[in-house]
Amino acid sequence: MPNAFLNKLSRWADLSLADRLFVAQLPGDLRTLQRGEDIQTDADRRQSSILMLDGWAGLCKESHDGQRVISGFLMPGDLLRYRPHRDPSLRTVILSTGSLLLLSADTLAGLAAQPRLGTALEWSMAVQQSIHSEWLVNIGRNKVYQRVAHLLCEISVRMNNAGLLADESCALPLAQADLADALSMTLPHLNMALQRLRSENVVRLDQKRLTILDRRRLEAIAGFDDRYLMRWPTELPDRRSATVAPERERRSRL
Repeated sequence: MPNAFLNKLSRWADLSLADRLFVAQLPGDLRTLQRGEDIQTDADRRQSSILMLDGWAGLCKESHDGQRVISGFLMPGDLLRYRPHRDPSLRTVILSTGSLLLLSADTLAGLAAQPRLGTALEWSMAVQQSIHSEWLVNIGRNKVYQRVAHLLCEISVRMNNAGLLADESCALPLAQADLADALSMTLPHLNMALQRLRSENVVRLDQKRLTILDRRRLEAIAGFDDRYLMRWPTELPDRRSATVAPERERRSRL
Protein backbone atom coordinates (compact mmCIF):
# COMPACT_ATOMS: atom_id res chain seq x y z
CA MET A 1 0.00 0.00 0.00
CA PRO A 2 1.37 3.43 -0.96
CA ASN A 3 1.15 4.82 2.57
CA ALA A 4 3.31 7.89 2.01
CA PHE A 5 1.18 8.93 -0.98
CA LEU A 6 -2.00 8.44 1.01
CA ASN A 7 -0.60 10.47 3.91
CA LYS A 8 0.17 13.33 1.53
CA LEU A 9 -3.27 13.28 -0.07
CA SER A 10 -4.81 13.28 3.38
CA ARG A 11 -3.12 16.63 4.03
CA TRP A 12 -5.18 18.24 1.28
CA ALA A 13 -8.56 16.53 1.56
CA ASP A 14 -10.66 14.81 4.18
CA LEU A 15 -10.56 11.33 2.63
CA SER A 16 -13.22 8.72 3.24
CA LEU A 17 -12.57 5.03 3.85
CA ALA A 18 -13.58 4.36 0.24
CA ASP A 19 -11.00 6.92 -0.95
CA ARG A 20 -8.30 5.24 1.11
CA LEU A 21 -9.19 1.81 -0.24
CA PHE A 22 -9.13 3.19 -3.78
CA VAL A 23 -5.57 4.44 -3.29
CA ALA A 24 -4.50 1.24 -1.55
CA GLN A 25 -5.63 -0.79 -4.57
CA LEU A 26 -4.12 1.36 -7.32
CA PRO A 27 -3.04 -0.94 -10.16
CA GLY A 28 0.39 -0.40 -11.62
CA ASP A 29 3.74 -1.82 -12.62
CA LEU A 30 5.72 -2.29 -9.39
CA ARG A 31 9.48 -1.93 -9.80
CA THR A 32 12.46 -2.00 -7.49
CA LEU A 33 15.49 -0.12 -8.80
CA GLN A 34 19.05 0.54 -7.68
CA ARG A 35 20.85 3.86 -7.35
CA GLY A 36 21.89 5.24 -10.72
CA GLU A 37 19.21 3.50 -12.76
CA ASP A 38 16.96 5.52 -15.05
CA ILE A 39 13.24 5.05 -14.57
CA GLN A 40 11.95 3.71 -17.87
CA THR A 41 8.30 3.26 -18.72
CA ASP A 42 8.76 1.33 -21.97
CA ALA A 43 6.64 2.06 -25.02
CA ASP A 44 3.99 3.94 -23.07
CA ARG A 45 6.55 6.20 -21.41
CA ARG A 46 4.92 9.54 -22.13
CA GLN A 47 1.56 8.28 -20.93
CA SER A 48 2.79 6.89 -17.61
CA SER A 49 3.28 8.45 -14.20
CA ILE A 50 5.71 7.53 -11.44
CA LEU A 51 4.54 7.06 -7.86
CA MET A 52 7.49 6.81 -5.47
CA LEU A 53 6.86 4.26 -2.73
CA ASP A 54 10.02 4.04 -0.63
CA GLY A 55 12.84 5.30 -2.83
CA TRP A 56 14.17 8.69 -3.85
CA ALA A 57 14.77 9.92 -7.39
CA GLY A 58 16.03 13.05 -9.08
CA LEU A 59 15.01 14.96 -12.18
CA CYS A 60 18.37 15.25 -13.91
CA LYS A 61 19.86 17.06 -16.89
CA GLU A 62 23.40 17.51 -18.11
CA SER A 63 24.85 20.94 -18.70
CA HIS A 64 26.73 21.74 -21.92
CA ASP A 65 30.00 20.74 -20.25
CA GLY A 66 28.67 17.39 -19.02
CA GLN A 67 27.92 18.37 -15.41
CA ARG A 68 24.83 16.88 -13.81
CA VAL A 69 22.11 19.21 -12.60
CA ILE A 70 19.27 18.01 -10.37
CA SER A 71 16.20 20.18 -10.86
CA GLY A 72 13.98 18.37 -8.36
CA PHE A 73 13.76 15.51 -5.89
CA LEU A 74 11.10 12.82 -5.88
CA MET A 75 10.63 11.52 -2.34
CA PRO A 76 8.44 8.71 -0.99
CA GLY A 77 4.82 9.60 -1.68
CA ASP A 78 5.61 11.92 -4.59
CA LEU A 79 3.85 11.49 -7.92
CA LEU A 80 5.52 12.54 -11.16
CA ARG A 81 2.86 12.97 -13.79
CA TYR A 82 3.99 12.50 -17.35
CA ARG A 83 2.35 14.64 -19.97
CA PRO A 84 2.23 14.23 -23.76
CA HIS A 85 4.79 17.01 -24.30
CA ARG A 86 7.89 16.66 -22.15
CA ASP A 87 11.56 17.62 -22.38
CA PRO A 88 13.24 14.43 -23.67
CA SER A 89 16.60 15.47 -22.18
CA LEU A 90 15.18 15.40 -18.64
CA ARG A 91 15.96 12.05 -17.03
CA THR A 92 14.40 10.58 -13.92
CA VAL A 93 17.19 8.81 -12.04
CA ILE A 94 17.02 6.68 -8.90
CA LEU A 95 19.11 8.23 -6.10
CA SER A 96 18.47 5.56 -3.48
CA THR A 97 17.47 1.92 -3.83
CA GLY A 98 13.73 1.61 -3.52
CA SER A 99 10.43 0.75 -5.13
CA LEU A 100 8.01 2.70 -7.27
CA LEU A 101 4.73 2.17 -9.06
CA LEU A 102 4.21 3.06 -12.72
CA LEU A 103 0.66 4.23 -13.27
CA SER A 104 -1.07 4.23 -16.64
CA ALA A 105 -2.92 7.24 -17.99
CA ASP A 106 -6.22 5.44 -17.37
CA THR A 107 -5.32 4.74 -13.73
CA LEU A 108 -4.37 8.36 -13.14
CA ALA A 109 -7.57 9.53 -14.82
CA GLY A 110 -9.56 7.24 -12.55
CA LEU A 111 -7.79 8.68 -9.52
CA ALA A 112 -8.45 12.26 -10.63
CA ALA A 113 -12.12 11.45 -11.25
CA GLN A 114 -12.75 10.69 -7.58
CA PRO A 115 -14.08 13.98 -6.09
CA ARG A 116 -11.95 14.19 -2.93
CA LEU A 117 -8.93 12.40 -4.36
CA GLY A 118 -9.06 14.59 -7.45
CA THR A 119 -9.01 17.71 -5.29
CA ALA A 120 -6.06 16.37 -3.30
CA LEU A 121 -4.24 15.45 -6.51
CA GLU A 122 -4.71 18.99 -7.84
CA TRP A 123 -3.20 20.34 -4.63
CA SER A 124 -0.21 18.01 -4.89
CA MET A 125 0.46 19.10 -8.46
CA ALA A 126 0.20 22.76 -7.43
CA VAL A 127 2.69 22.15 -4.61
CA GLN A 128 5.16 20.63 -7.08
CA GLN A 129 5.03 23.79 -9.19
CA SER A 130 5.45 25.92 -6.09
CA ILE A 131 8.49 23.90 -4.99
CA HIS A 132 10.08 24.39 -8.41
CA SER A 133 9.63 28.16 -8.15
CA GLU A 134 11.06 28.20 -4.63
CA TRP A 135 14.14 26.26 -5.77
CA LEU A 136 14.81 28.94 -8.37
CA VAL A 137 14.61 31.64 -5.71
CA ASN A 138 16.75 29.69 -3.25
CA ILE A 139 19.53 29.04 -5.77
CA GLY A 140 19.32 32.45 -7.41
CA ARG A 141 19.15 34.67 -4.31
CA ASN A 142 20.62 32.84 -1.32
CA LYS A 143 24.21 32.28 -0.32
CA VAL A 144 25.59 28.78 0.10
CA TYR A 145 24.91 28.49 3.85
CA GLN A 146 21.30 29.68 3.41
CA ARG A 147 20.70 27.42 0.42
CA VAL A 148 21.70 24.30 2.31
CA ALA A 149 19.62 25.25 5.34
CA HIS A 150 16.60 25.97 3.14
CA LEU A 151 16.77 22.61 1.37
CA LEU A 152 17.04 20.75 4.69
CA CYS A 153 14.01 22.62 5.98
CA GLU A 154 12.04 21.71 2.88
CA ILE A 155 13.05 18.05 2.99
CA SER A 156 11.92 17.73 6.59
CA VAL A 157 8.52 19.32 5.88
CA ARG A 158 7.93 17.22 2.77
CA MET A 159 8.87 14.05 4.63
CA ASN A 160 6.55 15.11 7.45
CA ASN A 161 3.70 15.55 4.98
CA ALA A 162 4.27 11.94 3.90
CA GLY A 163 4.18 10.80 7.53
CA LEU A 164 7.88 10.00 7.51
CA LEU A 165 9.22 12.48 10.08
CA ALA A 166 9.45 11.36 13.71
CA ASP A 167 11.11 13.26 16.57
CA GLU A 168 12.46 15.75 14.01
CA SER A 169 14.30 12.94 12.22
CA CYS A 170 13.80 11.43 8.77
CA ALA A 171 15.65 9.37 6.20
CA LEU A 172 17.98 11.27 3.88
CA PRO A 173 19.48 8.54 1.67
CA LEU A 174 21.31 10.91 -0.68
CA ALA A 175 24.97 11.30 -1.45
CA GLN A 176 26.51 14.70 -0.80
CA ALA A 177 27.00 14.98 -4.56
CA ASP A 178 23.21 14.80 -4.98
CA LEU A 179 22.70 17.71 -2.60
CA ALA A 180 25.43 19.71 -4.30
CA ASP A 181 23.97 19.08 -7.77
CA ALA A 182 20.52 20.14 -6.52
CA LEU A 183 21.87 23.35 -4.96
CA SER A 184 24.17 24.33 -7.84
CA MET A 185 27.32 24.33 -5.72
CA THR A 186 30.60 22.48 -5.43
CA LEU A 187 31.17 19.64 -2.98
CA PRO A 188 33.70 21.66 -0.92
CA HIS A 189 31.18 24.49 -0.48
CA LEU A 190 28.47 22.02 0.49
CA ASN A 191 30.79 20.34 3.01
CA MET A 192 31.67 23.65 4.63
CA ALA A 193 28.00 24.59 4.98
CA LEU A 194 27.09 21.21 6.48
CA GLN A 195 30.02 21.33 8.88
CA ARG A 196 28.95 24.77 10.04
CA LEU A 197 25.37 23.62 10.65
CA ARG A 198 26.70 20.63 12.60
CA SER A 199 29.14 22.66 14.65
CA GLU A 200 26.36 25.07 15.64
CA ASN A 201 24.21 22.11 16.76
CA VAL A 202 21.48 22.96 14.28
CA VAL A 203 21.31 19.63 12.46
CA ARG A 204 22.77 16.16 12.64
CA LEU A 205 23.46 14.08 9.54
CA ASP A 206 24.53 10.51 10.08
CA GLN A 207 23.61 7.00 8.96
CA LYS A 208 21.63 8.43 6.03
CA ARG A 209 19.33 10.37 8.36
CA LEU A 210 18.62 14.05 8.89
CA THR A 211 17.83 15.17 12.43
CA ILE A 212 16.93 18.78 13.09
CA LEU A 213 18.23 19.80 16.50
CA ASP A 214 17.10 23.42 16.42
CA ARG A 215 14.28 24.02 13.92
CA ARG A 216 13.80 27.70 14.70
CA ARG A 217 17.49 28.39 14.22
CA LEU A 218 17.56 26.41 10.96
CA GLU A 219 14.52 28.24 9.60
CA ALA A 220 16.01 31.59 10.64
CA ILE A 221 19.26 30.82 8.81
CA ALA A 222 17.33 29.79 5.69
CA GLY A 223 14.74 32.56 5.85
CA PHE A 224 12.34 29.66 5.45
CA ASP A 225 8.63 30.35 5.02
CA ASP A 226 6.70 27.13 4.52
CA ARG A 227 3.65 28.76 2.96
CA TYR A 228 4.89 27.81 -0.51
CA LEU A 229 4.30 24.17 0.44
CA MET A 230 0.58 24.97 0.94
CA ARG A 231 0.19 22.37 3.63
CA TRP A 232 -3.01 23.15 5.47
CA PRO A 233 -6.12 23.68 3.32
CA THR A 234 -8.01 21.18 5.52
CA GLU A 235 -6.39 22.31 8.78
CA LEU A 236 -5.19 18.83 9.63
CA PRO A 237 -2.89 18.50 12.65
CA ASP A 238 0.79 19.25 12.33
CA ARG A 239 2.87 16.14 12.94
CA ARG A 240 6.10 18.01 13.59
CA SER A 241 7.38 17.74 17.13
CA ALA A 242 8.97 21.20 17.12
CA THR A 243 7.13 24.14 18.62
CA VAL A 244 6.03 26.57 15.93
CA ALA A 245 5.79 30.28 16.61
CA PRO A 246 2.09 31.29 16.95
CA GLU A 247 2.22 33.81 14.10
CA ARG A 248 3.89 31.29 11.79
CA GLU A 249 1.30 28.67 12.73
CA ARG A 250 -1.57 31.09 12.13
CA ARG A 251 -0.23 32.11 8.70
CA SER A 252 0.37 28.49 7.68
CA ARG A 253 -3.32 27.73 8.17
CA LEU A 254 -4.62 30.59 6.07
